[in-house]
Amino acid sequence: MAGVSHSKKFINSLKIGDKFAEDQEFVTKMDKLASPQAVFLAYFCPLVACLIAHTLYMVLFAMSGVVEMVIFNIGSIIFYAVMIICAKCIKEPLKLVYASIAEIILHASVATVFVGLRPNFCMFLLMIIPLAFLTPNKVWWAPFVTLLTSVPLYGLLNFYFSTEGRAVYDLSNTNYQTVFYVINIFIGSFVLIYVATIFTYINRYTGSKIRIQNEQLRILASTDPLTKLSNRREINRRLEQVYLESKNSGKSFVVGIGDIDNFKRVNDTYGHDMGDVVLAAVAGTIGNNIPETGCASRWGGEEFLFVLPNTDINGGKECADKIISLIRGQTFTLEDKIFSVTMTVGIYECTSEDSLDNVISRADSRLYKGKHNGKDHTEYTD
Repeated sequence: MAGVSHSKKFINSLKIGDKFAEDQEFVTKMDKLASPQAVFLAYFCPLVACLIAHTLYMVLFAMSGVVEMVIFNIGSIIFYAVMIICAKCIKEPLKLVYASIAEIILHASVATVFVGLRPNFCMFLLMIIPLAFLTPNKVWWAPFVTLLTSVPLYGLLNFYFSTEGRAVYDLSNTNYQTVFYVINIFIGSFVLIYVATIFTYINRYTGSKIRIQNEQLRILASTDPLTKLSNRREINRRLEQVYLESKNSGKSFVVGIGDIDNFKRVNDTYGHDMGDVVLAAVAGTIGNNIPETGCASRWGGEEFLFVLPNTDINGGKECADKIISLIRGQTFTLEDKIFSVTMTVGIYECTSEDSLDNVISRADSRLYKGKHNGKDHTEYTD
């Protein structure tokens, strides 16, 4: 639990904004929705919608006396019924999509031949093109086949049937022409909304994934893998930031450098694996006991550096003393051996006259003074 807590504190110190959390929430939600059942329904429901649409078309064509289109739509109904029945058996759902696209192209073309342009079946030739491109394709050229089939057909049909009287049936003097037109506009609008919704979610999902991955890479590049504290590069960046803020505000800050006492003895006696356990535990104690505005890092080996913004030497000593006391109270067990470690910390308060290099150097000097003066305490004077 301690490791998780100080990892969260470090991540917060990287100033990950609300957008990152929003992206994570959205991607997690979408990943949960993308269950096998949800993916199946995404293909299944449009098939059912197509079946219903062709049933409606069959009835309307029967009422308007267009016998050939009644027969065609009976075939379409059987086609979609078979696809719905076989949907769970087909391992590659894309086959369902492209079979449906082929049927839509054929139906739109044949319907235009029989009833002309005014019922607006021809528009479906263009409507399905975005759907073909938005469908995940294993073969890159597949949507281009749809494009290169639909667009020429649309052009030829519009050119030929723009002259009145060329359609097999003339519905211009009936209400069915208007009924077909309204229904086709409604279905076409539904297709556009469906495609636009898919595009919007895919686009947002892709963008969110990229931002999350970039942020995670940034965190990894800024984190010490063993201790989960910031690494030296990240703490240097944070130090420069705090230093500039201190110069602008006139408020001091404290830098502390701590070193685990006699750590070589731990490695020699208990092994390097146990040494890593000690390092991680000490890092957790440091990370969990500095202010939210502060930042801690693994400075190198068994050394740790922490920064306390808007803090004077007394506040720095209080924080360091608490950390030292908690580390002293920790125990480690290896087989039947129980041991503990201590830490010495040197702290320095940065004033307006100090350079950043001087701040680090002075804290480091006080650390080594503390080592020579008995260890296991905070050294805050030269």
